[in-house]
Amino acid sequence: MANKRQANGRMMAFGGIMAAVALVLMLLSSVIPVMSYGLPAIAGFLTTLVVIECGDKMAAVCYGAVSLLSLILVPDKESAILYLILFGWYPIVKQYIERLRKPVLEWVLKLLCMILPVGAASGIAVAVLGLEAVFGEEMGGLFIAGFYLVAVIAFVFYDVVMTRLISAYLSVLRPRYLSKLFK
Repeated sequence: MANKRQANGRMMAFGGIMAAVALVLMLLSSVIPVMSYGLPAIAGFLTTLVVIECGDKMAAVCYGAVSLLSLILVPDKESAILYLILFGWYPIVKQYIERLRKPVLEWVLKLLCMILPVGAASGIAVAVLGLEAVFGEEMGGLFIAGFYLVAVIAFVFYDVVMTRLISAYLSVLRPRYLSKLFK
Protein backbone atom coordinates (compact mmCIF):
# COMPACT_ATOMS: atom_id res chain seq x y z
CA MET A 1 0.00 0.00 0.00
CA ALA A 2 2.84 2.39 0.85
CA ASN A 3 4.56 1.65 -2.47
CA LYS A 4 1.38 2.51 -4.35
CA ARG A 5 1.10 5.80 -2.47
CA GLN A 6 4.73 6.56 -3.23
CA ALA A 7 4.19 5.79 -6.90
CA ASN A 8 1.07 7.98 -6.97
CA GLY A 9 2.98 10.75 -5.23
CA ARG A 10 5.82 10.51 -7.74
CA MET A 11 3.41 10.58 -10.64
CA MET A 12 1.59 13.56 -9.19
CA ALA A 13 4.89 15.37 -8.61
CA PHE A 14 6.06 14.59 -12.15
CA GLY A 15 2.74 15.80 -13.58
CA GLY A 16 2.93 18.97 -11.50
CA ILE A 17 6.48 19.69 -12.59
CA MET A 18 5.61 19.15 -16.26
CA ALA A 19 2.55 21.40 -15.88
CA ALA A 20 4.68 24.09 -14.24
CA VAL A 21 7.32 23.92 -16.99
CA ALA A 22 4.57 23.99 -19.64
CA LEU A 23 3.06 27.09 -18.02
CA VAL A 24 6.47 28.79 -17.96
CA LEU A 25 6.82 28.02 -21.67
CA MET A 26 3.39 29.48 -22.29
CA LEU A 27 4.35 32.63 -20.37
CA LEU A 28 7.55 32.89 -22.43
CA SER A 29 5.43 33.03 -25.57
CA SER A 30 4.54 36.58 -24.55
CA VAL A 31 8.18 37.51 -24.00
CA ILE A 32 9.36 35.90 -27.25
CA PRO A 33 6.56 36.74 -29.71
CA VAL A 34 8.20 34.87 -32.58
CA MET A 35 7.58 31.68 -30.58
CA SER A 36 3.80 32.15 -30.26
CA TYR A 37 3.30 28.87 -32.13
CA GLY A 38 6.45 27.01 -31.17
CA LEU A 39 6.22 27.27 -27.40
CA PRO A 40 2.66 25.90 -27.16
CA ALA A 41 3.85 22.98 -29.31
CA ILE A 42 6.77 22.34 -26.96
CA ALA A 43 4.45 22.65 -23.97
CA GLY A 44 2.24 20.05 -25.64
CA PHE A 45 5.18 17.69 -25.90
CA LEU A 46 5.48 17.85 -22.11
CA THR A 47 1.94 16.49 -21.98
CA THR A 48 3.28 13.52 -23.95
CA LEU A 49 5.79 12.82 -21.19
CA VAL A 50 2.99 12.87 -18.63
CA VAL A 51 0.99 10.42 -20.78
CA ILE A 52 3.98 8.06 -20.92
CA GLU A 53 4.92 8.25 -17.25
CA CYS A 54 1.61 8.85 -15.51
CA GLY A 55 -1.23 7.92 -17.86
CA ASP A 56 -4.14 9.67 -19.50
CA LYS A 57 -5.88 10.91 -16.37
CA MET A 58 -2.87 12.79 -15.04
CA ALA A 59 -2.15 14.12 -18.53
CA ALA A 60 -5.73 15.38 -18.77
CA VAL A 61 -5.37 17.11 -15.39
CA CYS A 62 -2.12 18.74 -16.54
CA TYR A 63 -3.74 19.81 -19.81
CA GLY A 64 -6.68 21.32 -17.93
CA ALA A 65 -4.48 23.13 -15.42
CA VAL A 66 -2.10 24.55 -18.03
CA SER A 67 -5.00 25.54 -20.30
CA LEU A 68 -6.90 27.34 -17.55
CA LEU A 69 -3.85 29.06 -16.11
CA SER A 70 -2.65 30.04 -19.59
CA LEU A 71 -5.98 31.65 -20.41
CA ILE A 72 -5.82 33.59 -17.15
CA LEU A 73 -2.11 34.45 -16.90
CA VAL A 74 -0.58 34.45 -20.37
CA PRO A 75 -0.83 37.85 -22.07
CA ASP A 76 -0.49 36.27 -25.54
CA LYS A 77 -4.03 34.88 -25.80
CA GLU A 78 -3.40 33.47 -29.29
CA SER A 79 -0.72 31.25 -27.84
CA ALA A 80 -2.94 30.20 -24.93
CA ILE A 81 -5.82 29.39 -27.27
CA LEU A 82 -3.53 27.40 -29.55
CA TYR A 83 -2.49 25.26 -26.57
CA LEU A 84 -6.12 24.90 -25.49
CA ILE A 85 -7.57 23.91 -28.87
CA LEU A 86 -4.74 21.72 -30.18
CA PHE A 87 -1.34 21.21 -28.63
CA GLY A 88 -2.47 20.48 -25.08
CA TRP A 89 -4.85 17.60 -25.75
CA TYR A 90 -3.39 16.20 -28.97
CA PRO A 91 -0.66 14.14 -27.22
CA ILE A 92 -3.33 12.33 -25.23
CA VAL A 93 -5.29 11.44 -28.37
CA LYS A 94 -2.21 10.67 -30.50
CA GLN A 95 -1.46 7.45 -28.64
CA TYR A 96 -4.94 6.07 -29.32
CA ILE A 97 -4.81 6.99 -32.99
CA GLU A 98 -1.42 5.30 -33.41
CA ARG A 99 -2.68 2.09 -31.82
CA LEU A 100 -4.88 1.57 -34.88
CA ARG A 101 -1.79 0.52 -36.89
CA LYS A 102 -3.41 1.69 -40.14
CA PRO A 103 -1.24 4.55 -41.43
CA VAL A 104 -3.75 6.09 -43.84
CA LEU A 105 -6.56 6.08 -41.28
CA GLU A 106 -4.16 7.37 -38.62
CA TRP A 107 -3.16 10.36 -40.77
CA VAL A 108 -6.76 11.12 -41.66
CA LEU A 109 -7.69 11.16 -37.97
CA LYS A 110 -4.62 13.16 -37.00
CA LEU A 111 -5.34 15.79 -39.64
CA LEU A 112 -8.96 15.97 -38.52
CA CYS A 113 -7.67 16.55 -34.97
CA MET A 114 -5.89 19.61 -36.30
CA ILE A 115 -8.24 20.92 -38.97
CA LEU A 116 -11.51 20.78 -37.01
CA PRO A 117 -10.48 22.77 -33.91
CA VAL A 118 -8.32 25.22 -35.85
CA GLY A 119 -11.12 25.72 -38.37
CA ALA A 120 -13.68 26.25 -35.63
CA ALA A 121 -11.44 28.69 -33.79
CA SER A 122 -10.71 30.56 -37.02
CA GLY A 123 -14.42 30.76 -37.83
CA ILE A 124 -15.21 32.07 -34.37
CA ALA A 125 -12.38 34.62 -34.58
CA VAL A 126 -13.59 35.87 -37.97
CA ALA A 127 -17.16 36.18 -36.68
CA VAL A 128 -16.21 37.85 -33.38
CA LEU A 129 -13.71 40.25 -34.94
CA GLY A 130 -15.96 41.02 -37.90
CA LEU A 131 -13.49 39.97 -40.58
CA GLU A 132 -16.07 38.52 -42.97
CA ALA A 133 -15.49 41.35 -45.46
CA VAL A 134 -11.74 40.69 -45.54
CA PHE A 135 -12.14 36.98 -46.20
CA GLY A 136 -15.12 37.40 -48.49
CA GLU A 137 -13.09 39.05 -51.24
CA GLU A 138 -11.47 37.09 -54.07
CA MET A 139 -8.11 36.83 -52.34
CA GLY A 140 -9.73 35.78 -49.10
CA GLY A 141 -10.36 32.24 -50.32
CA LEU A 142 -6.78 31.89 -51.54
CA PHE A 143 -5.49 33.24 -48.25
CA ILE A 144 -7.53 30.74 -46.26
CA ALA A 145 -6.47 27.83 -48.51
CA GLY A 146 -2.83 28.89 -48.19
CA PHE A 147 -3.16 29.20 -44.42
CA TYR A 148 -4.55 25.67 -44.10
CA LEU A 149 -1.92 24.25 -46.44
CA VAL A 150 0.87 25.74 -44.33
CA ALA A 151 -0.89 24.65 -41.13
CA VAL A 152 -1.23 21.06 -42.38
CA ILE A 153 2.43 20.91 -43.41
CA ALA A 154 3.51 22.33 -40.05
CA PHE A 155 1.27 19.89 -38.18
CA VAL A 156 2.61 16.87 -40.10
CA PHE A 157 6.14 18.04 -39.31
CA TYR A 158 5.16 18.48 -35.64
CA ASP A 159 3.68 14.99 -35.46
CA VAL A 160 6.72 13.35 -37.07
CA VAL A 161 9.11 15.24 -34.79
CA MET A 162 7.00 14.36 -31.76
CA THR A 163 7.11 10.67 -32.69
CA ARG A 164 10.90 10.81 -33.00
CA LEU A 165 11.26 12.65 -29.71
CA ILE A 166 9.09 10.03 -28.01
CA SER A 167 11.34 7.30 -29.40
CA ALA A 168 14.45 9.11 -28.18
CA TYR A 169 12.89 9.66 -24.77
CA LEU A 170 11.91 6.00 -24.41
CA SER A 171 15.19 4.57 -25.67
CA VAL A 172 17.76 7.02 -24.27
CA LEU A 173 16.54 9.55 -21.72
CA ARG A 174 14.09 7.48 -19.74
CA PRO A 175 16.39 4.48 -19.10
CA ARG A 176 19.29 6.73 -18.10
CA TYR A 177 17.60 9.41 -16.06
CA LEU A 178 14.06 8.49 -15.06
CA SER A 179 14.16 4.72 -14.60
CA LYS A 180 14.74 5.06 -10.84
CA LEU A 181 12.01 7.64 -10.39
CA PHE A 182 9.17 5.39 -11.55
CA LYS A 183 10.20 2.04 -10.05
